[in-house]
Amino acid sequence: MPKVVFFDIDGTIYEFKRGVIKSADRAIKKLRDNGHIPVICTGRTKSMIFDEILGIGFDGIIAGGGTYAEYKGKSIYLSEMDKKVAKDIIISMNDNGFIPVPEGHEYMYIDEQSAKGQYEKIYNIYKNHIRDRIRPIEFENMRISKISAAFTESSNWNGVYDKFCDDFTFVNHNNILMELIPKAYSKAVGIERFLKYTGIDREDTYAFGDSFNDLEMLTYVKYGVAMGNSDPKLFEYVKYKTERIEEDGVENELKRLGLI
Repeated sequence: MPKVVFFDIDGTIYEFKRGVIKSADRAIKKLRDNGHIPVICTGRTKSMIFDEILGIGFDGIIAGGGTYAEYKGKSIYLSEMDKKVAKDIIISMNDNGFIPVPEGHEYMYIDEQSAKGQYEKIYNIYKNHIRDRIRPIEFENMRISKISAAFTESSNWNGVYDKFCDDFTFVNHNNILMELIPKAYSKAVGIERFLKYTGIDREDTYAFGDSFNDLEMLTYVKYGVAMGNSDPKLFEYVKYKTERIEEDGVENELKRLGLI
């Protein structure tokens, strides 16, 4: 029976410094050749997935932290935020020293002049890859599914968290970037809906990830694999562990699991 394997992007099959990991590219292509179903499962919205990543070859996409899913190019569902709520969050982020980055299905939004500090290099990579999918923040014209924000020296986490934690899941990526995802959604929710749509059994599911926004995904599937470069605390919750991203972790574990 074909298996479905869900792949996080950043820190799992892609690095900003190195691009797509060659061994992961090779392994996912082999996985597909063997009749299995590779699926992206990322915190990025679809607009923020680079063409070089899609070029690996995936049968499905779960994006925006579970706010969107598609299979074989056909949309399964898309959730977008209320504009007033989004505006309140963005204003609060600005007031508390963050650089807001609203993320939509078609565009990511950022005020370019605000992209400074440690986030500037990351922003420049996005600009080089998806320049035509970046727009300035305009409250009335944005359609977004989630909001990320870059840290600055003056960032006040509690100023944003205390106000919106009841309705949003917060993910802190090493005090470089934080994500706000509506609590009704997660990567696991996206997987659940994907499986219902495709008729694939949960017993035939695998996933690879490295971050705490992967936790629900890794514990929902039958075989959840944490990358060796994961936050060490993630290993407490996930049964399987592989080598680091730069040590061919994805390829090695797919071999050990007998999928390639």
